[in-house]
Amino acid sequence: MLVPRPRRLCCNHPETPPIPSATQTDRRRDRTTPPAAKDRCITTAIQTQTQPPPPASPAYYGDLKRILTAAGLRDAQPRFYITKAIVNAVALAGVVALSLWSPNLPTLIASAALWGFMLTQNGLLAHDVAHRQVFRKGRGVIIAGWILGNLLMGVSYSWWTNKHNVHHANPNHITDDPDANYPMLAMFPEQVAQRSKWARPVIAIQPYIYPLLGMFLFVTFRAPAIAMIIRGNLPARIPQAIGFVLHFALFGLLLTQLGGWPQALTYFVVSQVIFSLYMVSVFAPNHKGMKMMTDDEPLDFFHTQVLTARNIRGSRFVDFWYGGLNYQIEHHLFPTLPRNRLSEAQPIVERFCAERGIDYHETSLAGSYIEIFRHLKRSSAGVPASA
Repeated sequence: MLVPRPRRLCCNHPETPPIPSATQTDRRRDRTTPPAAKDRCITTAIQTQTQPPPPASPAYYGDLKRILTAAGLRDAQPRFYITKAIVNAVALAGVVALSLWSPNLPTLIASAALWGFMLTQNGLLAHDVAHRQVFRKGRGVIIAGWILGNLLMGVSYSWWTNKHNVHHANPNHITDDPDANYPMLAMFPEQVAQRSKWARPVIAIQPYIYPLLGMFLFVTFRAPAIAMIIRGNLPARIPQAIGFVLHFALFGLLLTQLGGWPQALTYFVVSQVIFSLYMVSVFAPNHKGMKMMTDDEPLDFFHTQVLTARNIRGSRFVDFWYGGLNYQIEHHLFPTLPRNRLSEAQPIVERFCAERGIDYHETSLAGSYIEIFRHLKRSSAGVPASA
């Protein structure tokens, strides 16, 4: 059985300041960091100590970075993000107006679904903010993250940034990636032995119930941070708590204006389920079924990020739906690369990998879900259906 070890807490791209976290004390070698890489993960307002420099790795990353920089793809895109913020604000206001006007049940359900859709759209924008694609300075990142995350989504920006830092530092790691470790699921066959015997019946049927479990993401995205606020160990605890209170107060006020408790309950359930399923549809294809990482892997940063990620072939709809995260390989290599330039970077990165014999995986939207289903089925093969 593999023994879990302390997690790396940031991809630690040297281009940017260290990733703040209240628990960053890990000083082990970071296999994911290239010596010349300068793209950052994400930041919060808490200061911390830095990790020592990683060992040398191939020059692939630096070479590719110079190519993208020369092409102007890493430049800030203020016009795009100002437009995106305005569109989101107008759309959210329209959803609220439609919700309050709803003359019948179908319209109410449609408006609730749109509310859930906008929760995820704001989450995608918050993701870009966190990676400093929108603002390069910390204060703008923190304020915008609080507005988009805590206030508009009811999701702790501080909690999520710390979680996402760990993911970027440890993509698809069998014990260290929080996005590949769930107590009731096995993302890899090797994880089955690490799970409780009471989880085995769920793991046995996980390919078939994964979407059902995904419906409860609205709980799992909020409960940990609320628990940390109560315990007093969440970074920036007071502003995070204020954001939570304001979000649920405003959302509760909206629910009270819908005509009665049946309408309010319907609106709540539909909006939160749509938010959960949309969010799962965005992040599930990114890594599941790709290369598993362990402590013994000798891979450098470049190979780690490319081999553990899956791209989904882009189109206007796909790029919009995924907020650019369908270009997962490019995003993991260059987290500060603005969303609207990822499609231009994709063929450059793919060609760069092909010329060096590095596997680069891209598939269709439908193909990605087929691959996930097959992978979950392989991971649960042979697991008994009873505890």
